[in-house]
Amino acid sequence: MPKMYTVGMRGLILSLFLACPSAGAGGGGAAEVVFQNVVVRQGDTLWGIANTYLKDPSKWDQILRYNRLPSSDPTVALPGMVLRVPIQLIKENLRAAHLIYMVNRVLFRRKETADWKGAKEEMELFRGDSVRTLDASKAKVKFLNADLLSLDPNSLAIIKPMHEDYDVELKTGGLFVGRSKVVTVSARITPKTQDTQYSARVRQDLSTLVEVYTGLAAVEGQGKSVDVKAGMASEVKLGLAPTAPTKIADLPEFEARAADFNGETVAGQSRLKVASGAELPTGAAADDVNNAADANNLKAEVSGLSIGLPISGYRLQASRARQFDKVIFDKVFEADSRIDLAYENIPSGIYWFRIALIDLLGTEQAFSSPRLYSVGLGRQLKALKTDLKSSLLVSKPSGDEDVVNDMYRIVGRVTSDNLSVSVNGKPGRQDENGNFSVEIKLNDGPNIISISVRDSSGNTETITRKVTFHGRYGGL
Repeated sequence: MPKMYTVGMRGLILSLFLACPSAGAGGGGAAEVVFQNVVVRQGDTLWGIANTYLKDPSKWDQILRYNRLPSSDPTVALPGMVLRVPIQLIKENLRAAHLIYMVNRVLFRRKETADWKGAKEEMELFRGDSVRTLDASKAKVKFLNADLLSLDPNSLAIIKPMHEDYDVELKTGGLFVGRSKVVTVSARITPKTQDTQYSARVRQDLSTLVEVYTGLAAVEGQGKSVDVKAGMASEVKLGLAPTAPTKIADLPEFEARAADFNGETVAGQSRLKVASGAELPTGAAADDVNNAADANNLKAEVSGLSIGLPISGYRLQASRARQFDKVIFDKVFEADSRIDLAYENIPSGIYWFRIALIDLLGTEQAFSSPRLYSVGLGRQLKALKTDLKSSLLVSKPSGDEDVVNDMYRIVGRVTSDNLSVSVNGKPGRQDENGNFSVEIKLNDGPNIISISVRDSSGNTETITRKVTFHGRYGGL
């Protein structure tokens, strides 16, 4: 067994960090030195470590330059300590990235292995390793250059594949990145500015959708390339060139993903319609903040949750963070108590609230899903008129279309609460995120489809599309 694996079997652990000390720090323009930490285990020698980690083991003396060692003899066993090794000396396949954040279960697989294992925060990822998110899980990876990669649920990516000039190979699902080059089965995306941030998503038909948040990115397919600027998107179908850039279809959702990537408080803050100085929640989109219900209506949510369950009371909690890592309000109410937060010393603003019912035996149930409510803002938010046109997003049909099947499903999304959707007068089924779909039967020839959105005041907005069915008289 080669010596490099012998040392690895002793359990050497890498820990990535960035540092900028150098001999010329503070003057002379010396290049910044980036280090990777190597934790020494019992029995390890400087020579063994050099053979394991350095591209050129004969440069073991470079490690002496940045570390105070008890002996300069490379064959003497070192005590337990952390060695700072310049990253440029380390073999490329051992250069580390970190999994810095994860939600729910995330898996990883080492290069050239078949087994998937459960990932842990702060673990190292090496070149060629794969990261996989499952349903309702996501992950963030930090590269050596401090750039970030955020993986959507149900995604699979290879981190810095060996012997390639790109940073990430996205196999399935979606991601959000900064200055990293990304390759999919149908596209190659290359950032062209230092401030570039963009999203890439591989669809079921293996096409790739690229949406740019800031900066400029080159999107390439079949040897042809288009430049996509901030606020624009391009699609690359398998075997075809990229489409001309168009405006991002679902801007609120995209801004929410960007806010999560950048750790911002509220996505799309320019659209906030809340009084200056009001406390704002974290992990929310501007449209959700604008549509927050008045907290004095929380009793209606209690009534809805307690249907079929006699209760003696309920616990009400509020927090600025959706994760409730810091609770700012926590109080138990009797079942028939009226909620009036005006006297609870809560600063005016928008907060996440959750409710835990208490049954007749005094047992407290699990908390409900967090929802946004406003405190001390009265009916200010309710009085705001929703922009219906921008709240209705129709993804299918995206334009006039020709089809050969007489059954057709209209798909879209509304981005604000308390809106209802109908298609040719037929109500659309909506999920909790506002996604809707309606299936209709087409007549032979052109069919005019009217998709209407209506708010609680009776205001409506309608989008029309033409879908032509070529069934009776042959194909297209």
